[in-house]
Amino acid sequence: MNKKLLGVILSAVIGPVLWFAPLPGDITVAGQQALAVTIFTVIWWIFGVTHPAYTTLLMFLGYILFGLAEPEVVFKLASTPLMCLMICAFLVAAAVTKSGLANRVAYFFMGKYADSYTKIIVLSYVLGFVLSFLIPQPFPRTLLIMALVAQIIKRSGANKRDAASLGLAVFISATATSMILLTGDAMLNVAAVAFSGENVGWLQWAIYMAVPGICASVLMLLLHLLMFKQSGPLEINQAVILQEQKELGPLSRDEKVTMIWVVIALMLWATDFIHHIDPAWVAAAVVVGLSLPKVGDILGPEDISKGVAWPIVIFVIGALAIGTVGKTTGMSDWLARIALPSVPPENPYTFAALIGVATMGIHMVLGSALACMSMVSPPLVQYAASAGWNPVFPALLVYTAVQIHYLLPFHHVTILLGEGKTGGYGSREIIRYGIPLTLVALFIMIVVEVTWWKIIGLI
Repeated sequence: MNKKLLGVILSAVIGPVLWFAPLPGDITVAGQQALAVTIFTVIWWIFGVTHPAYTTLLMFLGYILFGLAEPEVVFKLASTPLMCLMICAFLVAAAVTKSGLANRVAYFFMGKYADSYTKIIVLSYVLGFVLSFLIPQPFPRTLLIMALVAQIIKRSGANKRDAASLGLAVFISATATSMILLTGDAMLNVAAVAFSGENVGWLQWAIYMAVPGICASVLMLLLHLLMFKQSGPLEINQAVILQEQKELGPLSRDEKVTMIWVVIALMLWATDFIHHIDPAWVAAAVVVGLSLPKVGDILGPEDISKGVAWPIVIFVIGALAIGTVGKTTGMSDWLARIALPSVPPENPYTFAALIGVATMGIHMVLGSALACMSMVSPPLVQYAASAGWNPVFPALLVYTAVQIHYLLPFHHVTILLGEGKTGGYGSREIIRYGIPLTLVALFIMIVVEVTWWKIIGLI
């Protein structure tokens, strides 16, 4: 309650100050008022004054009732195919989990390879990537993997330190492996594409991000093994895991049907350069197929309400609205003018360093990855355009900065999900890992991504 009260007090002070006070630089009246409403909202998000979805609804009201933007501008990105893709990704994840297919895949890998401390950590990354083909959301993936890892920890007699490390690996790995596929994180990845303003398909995302994502996964895995070395004995009984896998029995009818529909989706996503069908419509068709009688019967009416995290959907719409309203009112232009050099660096490595450091610094203050993207991406995309850079370039740099860099659990919702009883770790472990992770994240952005994107012609 003290935290919420502090948030209310700060917003009540900072909001009016930003609304009325003279600000440096040439900012429009609408831009200044949009800034006040936006910062008011971000403060409520940070301090959890109310659920983020309700805070987002309040922001919508502020934009519209104060005449800062028309409803079609505020909700512009809510009507795009990317929003449909995010909603359908939740439903596909619900089908894969509900059918038991994801659980079987996880048991297959755990039963074969989870026989040591190091291998369990490595498997967290492998499973995170493999399951990203089946479950287009990191939350259900990590919880599914963690459920199996928790059983192994319990039976192995691992000490508290090693148990925390194994749990931490499950959630850290998700932040890296989610970068590889567009559907690896249907919230952040979809938002990054939307902020760029470009049409980036499933295969095109893989071309841009698979190499950086794989490099990030490898480096973050090595960093984990370096920072959290095994400190005690671990007795892993493979026979128990294999027995549990055996008890699953042969593939069920629901698992087979779900697998067929997911394979169809993957094939169509991977060949979108041939048929030019948007990944969102492919996802929608697969979701309908999973609900049809005879050929589906996996998704039911209850999955529409329970399978889709509607509060997250509202939150994403709000984050994207900040970008469209900021651009319309001039807020984004003003932020770029006062926060960045007047002339963008011509060297892409220097530009990436500037964007990376600036974004990571703002992210540490705002906390929320999506809130940071919504504030930073629009002005940076316009800023980069003035230098002739492809808008996808700055959008993906900002995305990388918020996706694989964190110092505290609240800096990334996936890390926050595993804090405490769920993953067995706390702020202490995240700080220990996050400090050297800062250098890894900058290396990925400045060296790996810029070099790779130069090779493939993005920049």
